Amino acid sequence: MQCKNCGAEVGIEYRLCPYCHSEIDYPSRNQGNNQAQQPIIIQNIISDTNSNRNADSNRNNVDYRNFQPDCSPTACSPKNKVVTLILCILLGYFGVHRFYAGKVGSGILYFFTLGLFYFGWIYDIIKIASGTFKDGNGLPITK
Repeated sequence: MQCKNCGAEVGIEYRLCPYCHSEIDYPSRNQGNNQAQQPIIIQNIISDTNSNRNADSNRNNVDYRNFQPDCSPTACSPKNKVVTLILCILLGYFGVHRFYAGKVGSGILYFFTLGLFYFGWIYDIIKIASGTFKDGNGLPITK
């Protein structure tokens, strides 16, 4: 599946594009109809609710036709964690790992201050090793 906004290849498990954060429109199995596109799971819930003869079973009167899941799958950066960690350990005081991650502004700052006087360099090594370091798009570098 491709994102309509940025054209990136996106897996079916994503509701938002991990690169540009725009919503992904997935095709529905009833595209020929003029009905709004719905995930297959929700269509089954609606048909089960409508086929139930007991009127008290749907006490909340929830409209599942416009259902949006509360949680979206976590997206991760396409950058490699091992490469980022090696760059940080070897050349982190020059900010090379930040340039690799897409954080150009802080990379320049690290370059002129020698990794924020080495404290920022050590901090980044810990963050990368623990998997909490994020790329320029705000996605965690975990793989």
